[in-house]
Amino acid sequence: MRPSPLDPWLAARLGLAEPSPKTLAAWQLDELRRTLAWARTASGFHAGRLAGLDLERLREPADLALLPRMTSVDLAAPGLLTVSQDEVARVVTLATSGSSGPPKRLLFSEADLARTLDFFRVGMGTLAGPGDAVLVLLPGRRDQGVADLLSRALPGLGARAVLPPEGWTPALLPGLLEAEAVTCLIAAPAQLLALLAHAGASAACRRFLRALLASGEPLPPDLRAEVESAWSCEVFDHWGMTETGYGGGVECSAHSGYHLREADLLVEVADFRTGAPLPAGVQGEILVTTLGERALPLVRYRTGDAARLLPGPCPCGSGLRRLGPVPGRLAADGAIIQPQKGHGQT
Repeated sequence: MRPSPLDPWLAARLGLAEPSPKTLAAWQLDELRRTLAWARTASGFHAGRLAGLDLERLREPADLALLPRMTSVDLAAPGLLTVSQDEVARVVTLATSGSSGPPKRLLFSEADLARTLDFFRVGMGTLAGPGDAVLVLLPGRRDQGVADLLSRALPGLGARAVLPPEGWTPALLPGLLEAEAVTCLIAAPAQLLALLAHAGASAACRRFLRALLASGEPLPPDLRAEVESAWSCEVFDHWGMTETGYGGGVECSAHSGYHLREADLLVEVADFRTGAPLPAGVQGEILVTTLGERALPLVRYRTGDAARLLPGPCPCGSGLRRLGPVPGRLAADGAIIQPQKGHGQT
């Protein structure tokens, strides 16, 4: 069993010989205080929300409850952007899930996207390595989009990206897999369903693929089992969202939760109603705080997704935190809305 490649990456980023849950938590709280002090000067939005807060009171994970939570509505608030429009390298507009509110408009600087590129380079080492040809079906071919960043990250592992023609259909893929000697696949669950439904594409996937990464939507357990059975390949899952700069966490070969992007994101699971942080093993709402200077800094951003932090070390040997499966989104009353059987949730 291969250990998660994120642990040595985190050790290098944090300047620690071997991060433990305790040393990682202390580093993140130090970085959080520094980030919040910067955000109060760089963002009028955060200056107002964090006014009067003594940052030195943030000494334990439970103290995060002192910070206000953000929602998708806040993404459109005046004064949130910390850089000039000329410094914005990527703009993404998304429909607001589960509401009739205005679309979410997310802005990223070159530095924000460089962090994601670094995470992709390391995280993809979970399933790909030297000599691999990775078929990338995810959208975002424009400069700094998801597919573009993955294509730029893979050569750092000695692998290469393969992009299908624009407007591809499953019928086009068997020839592409053979011609490019594809060994790995990155696709959204909805795309996996389409490939399974096409006999030729499904047969080609079984013949050529040894591993795949599901991303972009939650991967339902029944779909995962169907893919593993039909294609006889190892399936890895990724958790993330556009708000985090795409990447968030990725499974290791133990397939026991998502190893998190802890150097860039402070991920919590909190009580849906009160916002109080919950201990490992207890299900609540995922909250995300971006660490470091960001074009659009997030502080305890409410993702609307349900999950729990997994207790104990990972079977791969990592003692760091892992996020458990995301069973669905949270309704207004806190109930979980599960994805339809066999379909990912957008």
